[in-house]
Amino acid sequence: RMALMLIMPLLASLAVYRIATDLAWESGPFDLFARMRGGAMARGPGWIAEGVTCPICWSFWLSLPAGLLISLDAMGLVYWLAIAGAVALAVRATTSE
Repeated sequence: RMALMLIMPLLASLAVYRIATDLAWESGPFDLFARMRGGAMARGPGWIAEGVTCPICWSFWLSLPAGLLISLDAMGLVYWLAIAGAVALAVRATTSE
């Protein structure tokens, strides 16, 4: 049980990292992600345009269901922020800005 409590947030962080970077930077299948970003950038305010191209922004929201899948009690909220923080660290470590 203890090992599972350590492995699940790690696996969730990797999954959220992959999905967030795909949504923010990749074209996706049939250019779906690129078209979604383009539509949001054309129709939404500036903060939306910045948010859809930011994997850290995506990861903040994608981490919520991931954390709640691990635990449905108050610890799920802690997992949410931990997963989002881990993804933010990974993005910053793998990009040159």
